[in-house]
Amino acid sequence: MDLPASLHPLSIAAAPLTIDPQPLRLAATCSLQQVLEAMAVASKTCALIYRGPTLLGVLTYTHVGQASSYGVDFRQTTVKNWLTAPDELHLIPGDGISPSPPLSPQDYWPLLTPTQHWIGLLTPEGDYKVTPAAFLPQPETGSSPPPSPHLTLALKGANMGVWDWDLLTNTWILSEESEHLLAIAPGNFDGRYETILNSIYGEDRAPVQQALQTAISQSQQYDIDFRVMQPDGQVRWLLSQGRVFNQGSLPARLVGITLDISEQKQIESELKLQASQERLVREIAQRIRSLLDLDNILEQTVILVREFIAADRTIILRCTPDISGKVVQEACVEGYPTMLGWSLRDPWTVQEKFLAQYRRGRGLAVENIYQQGLTESQLLFLEYFKIQAEIIVPLLQGQTLWGLLIAHQCSHPRPWRNSDLQLLQTLATQVGIAIHQAKLHQRLTLMNQQLKRMAYLDGLTQVANRRRFEHHLEQEWRRMTRQGTPLAIILADIDCFKEFNDLYGHQAGDHCLRLVARILGRAAKRSGDLVARYGGEEFAIILPGTDLKGAETVAENIRQSVRNRRITHLGQHTIDGILTLSLGVASCIPGLATDPASLLKQADGALYIAKRSGRDQVRLADNLTSLAAEASD
Repeated sequence: MDLPASLHPLSIAAAPLTIDPQPLRLAATCSLQQVLEAMAVASKTCALIYRGPTLLGVLTYTHVGQASSYGVDFRQTTVKNWLTAPDELHLIPGDGISPSPPLSPQDYWPLLTPTQHWIGLLTPEGDYKVTPAAFLPQPETGSSPPPSPHLTLALKGANMGVWDWDLLTNTWILSEESEHLLAIAPGNFDGRYETILNSIYGEDRAPVQQALQTAISQSQQYDIDFRVMQPDGQVRWLLSQGRVFNQGSLPARLVGITLDISEQKQIESELKLQASQERLVREIAQRIRSLLDLDNILEQTVILVREFIAADRTIILRCTPDISGKVVQEACVEGYPTMLGWSLRDPWTVQEKFLAQYRRGRGLAVENIYQQGLTESQLLFLEYFKIQAEIIVPLLQGQTLWGLLIAHQCSHPRPWRNSDLQLLQTLATQVGIAIHQAKLHQRLTLMNQQLKRMAYLDGLTQVANRRRFEHHLEQEWRRMTRQGTPLAIILADIDCFKEFNDLYGHQAGDHCLRLVARILGRAAKRSGDLVARYGGEEFAIILPGTDLKGAETVAENIRQSVRNRRITHLGQHTIDGILTLSLGVASCIPGLATDPASLLKQADGALYIAKRSGRDQVRLADNLTSLAAEASD
């Protein structure tokens, strides 16, 4: 029976323990050898032993070691005599978790340490129960008989050895399998503690010594993982468990077992790596989804990928239609040549079989470039950038190969793991989504900018419209107020424009308006200057930081430029048979006593005077009273 969802280990946060979700449950009629073999096959550190629906107890490798010290026949001895019964356990202080739904009376769940070793049970009452300080029967004093042949075969089948340390004489007895596990040549063990210690991986010796000393001094169980270096250079992970037995009040023996847990450690390592990769994918996905700028997306990608898989260089190659490309992003270890900005063709993209693979979203892992049958020129390219191994994965946009995400190993050839390639392929998918997202955002931004321009531009002349004029005037008014500098406005009106339209038609009139707008635009050269179509044939110019004299000069240049174009206008009221312009100019230093509307009114008054005074002229708003009198005469 599998663990109910409500009892998933992650839901129990009160203690640093986990629950075995699929415990090994066996009948009490099984022999020790049968149970031992079943535990080895299932990779379990304990077995729950039942008689019918009733739990008799738990058997662990510590019990196996204890049975070995008695020299029992594992094939003939039933397991029921070598158990820790539920009533020999006690509650963890302060714990009392009630499962939901309640367990049935026969449901017990082994509690495991973070290293997957048995420590106790979760009972039907919902309580944690753990092993007490002493629960095994004490052996008789004297030396242990040798393991039986049946036990020896069972231990070899389980890849497990037994050992017995006589603390009074400081001598060890190791089974043949223990010697094999500790990388000690058969028959060469001298019984010394130092020999065993020297067989342990250097970094793990101190923790093993500490665990042994603690077990002896406090009469506790001995339980520790450590590594052993094999003659072929491979590292083997071992689990060693044991118990101290006293002679009188003194610790006399430490008896236990050693089990090869390399496969379990490898699985744990792969699971941790997988979890780390999944976290990285989520992290990158979250980062790039929050970014809308393509350069930032690609920069984050190469940095995180290089750090996570410990590559010497990570690049993104932006592909062109001919499958050459340019390196647009790079994260590189100091000391290796940079590829950023280089235009190049990766050696693998010249082969159609790889291109077809890339277009299907599949990557390529190269462990050693010198074993790939590359041409001399291809090898020279790779050697120039110190590339000895690489992973290449495609970045796709639909069915199009947008680019390549590439990780380089420069220091040495590298046997890439499948997880490395899978990680990059998963990330490439996320980056592809982000690239598409960035393109959509860029397109949306351009559309918004276009709409904004349309909202503020006059459709005919392509200069600012009146709405934009009023908004800009308010902005510049506030800016000039803060700076205490003058602001000028020029209002310009095409003379006799209605007659021009009547004589030459609206198409010619539209052309005339566009031409005048261009002349005004060339006069307003600074970034703060603005030309706008104010209405009909009337235009306005805002000149920040310009006094009345300066604005008059600009206005006069505009008037003369229009005359110089010699645009024919043979209306009754025209001057010299050409198109002309009348302009009114006003300027002030913005402040609390004035406002933009008053300045605009002054410029409009000056324009009115220019029109009444004969057109084709510039008038200033410095003395509108005298100007009005002049016009009335």
